[in-house]
Amino acid sequence: MKETAESIFNELLNDKKLATKRGDDESFAYGRIPFNIPQLDRITAGGIPRKRFTLLFGGWSSGKSYIASQLCKSVQEDGGVSVWIDLEKSWDPAWMEKVGIDITKIIVADPATAEEAFKIAQKSLRTGVDLVVLDSVAGIIPADIFNNEKGIDYSPIAWQSRTWNQMLIRLLPDLTYGSSLVAINQTRGAMGPITAMETMPGGEGQKFFSHCCMQVSKGGWLNEPASSTNRVGFEIKVKLLKDKFGGERWEEVVIPFRIEGGVDVVETYVRLGLEYGIIKQTGAWYTYEKMPNKVTGINKVVDWFKENPEDYERFKNETEEFYTTRESNSQSS
Repeated sequence: MKETAESIFNELLNDKKLATKRGDDESFAYGRIPFNIPQLDRITAGGIPRKRFTLLFGGWSSGKSYIASQLCKSVQEDGGVSVWIDLEKSWDPAWMEKVGIDITKIIVADPATAEEAFKIAQKSLRTGVDLVVLDSVAGIIPADIFNNEKGIDYSPIAWQSRTWNQMLIRLLPDLTYGSSLVAINQTRGAMGPITAMETMPGGEGQKFFSHCCMQVSKGGWLNEPASSTNRVGFEIKVKLLKDKFGGERWEEVVIPFRIEGGVDVVETYVRLGLEYGIIKQTGAWYTYEKMPNKVTGINKVVDWFKENPEDYERFKNETEEFYTTRESNSQSS
């Protein structure tokens, strides 16, 4: 029986007409592109996988494009190349520069039709760029619709879903060149028989194609001072719905997003420190063991850590150690 199994094994591997490899073949190895936002890197086990397709979807103005931009920033910091396919005509150089993108070192495509977008994406993937972002699926318009002479009422059934799914079928094999493909999509209200439902342009197929699927929504407002109505940002809520490559934290995380500067990583660690009890809060007062005095407001805590980088690194390590210990304990139990 053993000899039979080995002969079958070798026969299948040695047949050059078959796309067969050993399970430990190097081609199956994949790296990751980190968000460099602590909460997101934790639920995804270090970032989105390379050679795979990630879907970011959620309501309008909830932070999807910002999250994608931080992946581009991460790629740039590692010396890589990103391609941003602007299907929505919403690329804003000033904003992207504000959130940390070097706009002189990112390729931005401005296709008019789905066919043009497909060619750009396919060429980019086959060239081996690090990251391709499609912003967004809702902006996909096939040439048949774009160039039609039958009037604006011409609308074949499910034209956008058929186009997007055909694009994915042809793009996914090209991920083997090493790129990561990220698609942004928006939820829409759908007509339901009894209660309101949500759907996405492009249909449900994209969820099945995706290797990593994350839902993004807008939480509460960030006000400064906290007791005022002066809105300076909002909470971005992210839930990992699907991850076939390592993500194990099926939970919702909350990220403080500030309109004037995106996500402050120091603030994210401060909020984690509060959650873990490393920073103590009593009413409006906050204390940390290395602080000489208690301070009022979370912004004062953030400012103190920025003014004391050595204490911040110590606090950051404490937070990471607490998280690692909690994870190992939960897994052992």
